[in-house]
Amino acid sequence: MNLETFNRRSRPLLFQKLSSEPFDLLVIGGGITGASIFRDAALRKMRVALVEARDFASATSGRSSKLIHGGLRYIKNLGLGLAWESCHERNLHIRLNKRLVHPMPFLVPLYRGRGESRLMMRLGMLLYEALSGFGSYRFHSFLSREETLSLGPALPLGGLIGGCIYYDAVVSDGRWTVEIVKDGVRHGGVAVNYSPVVSLLKEQGKIAGARIEDQISGNRYELRAKAVVNATGVFADKIRQMDRLDAPRLVKLSKGTHLVFSEEDVPLEMTTVFSSPIDGRPLFLAKHNGCFLYGTSDDWEETSPSAPVPGRKDVDYLLDSLTSFMPEAQLDREKVQFVYSGFRPLLSLGDREKDSVSVTREDYIETSLSGLISVVGGKLTTARIMAIRVLAQVIKRIGRQPHWAKCQTHRLSIGGTNEAVAEGLSYWVRQCPRLSWYFRILYQRYGLDAHDICAEAMKIYLGKHADARAEPIRAEVEYVCRNEMVCTLEDLIDRRAGFLYWNAEKRLERLRYGAHVIRAELDLTEKEFEEQFTSYREHLARFHSLPESH
Repeated sequence: MNLETFNRRSRPLLFQKLSSEPFDLLVIGGGITGASIFRDAALRKMRVALVEARDFASATSGRSSKLIHGGLRYIKNLGLGLAWESCHERNLHIRLNKRLVHPMPFLVPLYRGRGESRLMMRLGMLLYEALSGFGSYRFHSFLSREETLSLGPALPLGGLIGGCIYYDAVVSDGRWTVEIVKDGVRHGGVAVNYSPVVSLLKEQGKIAGARIEDQISGNRYELRAKAVVNATGVFADKIRQMDRLDAPRLVKLSKGTHLVFSEEDVPLEMTTVFSSPIDGRPLFLAKHNGCFLYGTSDDWEETSPSAPVPGRKDVDYLLDSLTSFMPEAQLDREKVQFVYSGFRPLLSLGDREKDSVSVTREDYIETSLSGLISVVGGKLTTARIMAIRVLAQVIKRIGRQPHWAKCQTHRLSIGGTNEAVAEGLSYWVRQCPRLSWYFRILYQRYGLDAHDICAEAMKIYLGKHADARAEPIRAEVEYVCRNEMVCTLEDLIDRRAGFLYWNAEKRLERLRYGAHVIRAELDLTEKEFEEQFTSYREHLARFHSLPESH
């Protein structure tokens, strides 16, 4: 299967393929875990299908902290195994996929009598480097008081003795997940979104596939597969209960809320980590895509996993913590550009449950008596290695076929090697220097797939003498609608195209600007477009606006 059929118009063909031939593996869930399993299986030459109830990365995987990190705090909690695995995965992703996973410095200001001492920080950093095999992007360093203040002039002065800089990485999580799904499709897998599982198929008491519903057409289909993996994250228990009504709860939800500030409003030169003066919880202000992402709250949540609405309590906690720590920055509600919340699917520990911050982020794999394989827990950083463990269980269950390959994900880049991407970008910058800023964004976002977008963008720009920051974006919209299974305006803006702004009003402005192109590419009438536009405005108001204060 190639990307030319990975679009809304080709859905009937995809469902015909899904329902007409048996698969080795059906993956339920299009978040980072399901996407990673799907890609790994496709690279091994397994016949694999992926179905997602909404859009790819529309739940937890598109609402994370955007960090690919070793997990410095895991060391403090003695989670050395998870820290080791996370550090090595971070290093691997930077080496293979630097266009998507960007190394990022973290500043930790050090205070006398508060937090970790300089000695303990030195020991912790040495252990952190050792766990990564001393393969971090750059080695950590310690700063004087004056050097620390030059990077954070609004940091509190009282007791400040210096700082420490170490390196982790940042990623656009929704884009990352979509790229992984695309690579699985590129290597022969079949993936569809907006196709929830309505029931599981069984033969003689054993899982044999699933019945799904295409929410675009309303049609239902049966998919046959030798093995079925439940990688639905926060919805894992719902699928498990389709298999067995009395299945005990395996997932407990923790909600994390993030606030977004404009880069100009935050008096920091780099990502900064600090402890909340309220309860000591680790917090961060992460510099990313022209803004500072601030978070995160971390509390148990008992509401429906389909509605991660930012709560007043979480927002107040974050703002109060920030104001208490760094009052000189004057970062209040009025300066918040955007807000979002997401659920973490943590492993339920029953009577042994404690605060959600301390619960392990390790993954857990369960195989039911009927053969349903469910994976829960884990995190963005370790999804690739989780996929390897899941596929080991799949192979154990159905047996290895002679034509299957071994795992390839430790050596293959997504969308082109770092060198090939740099070479492609250099070519287009030479062709049209005026659009170099945009070409860099495209190659960062789409890898070698950006070649055709750049060609079309340059043609539009030179042909119409358009504003360099406007009309060429049309080429990007056309590409993602034709090659990335965009079905709604929300898919396009939140998880695909380059006019994703943290500012909600700018999102709507860009949406209006590209309306004629979007309508044509998604086969929407003017009425349907207006309905989706209204729906997206309501989505922003509900999920990305600040709740009222006291």
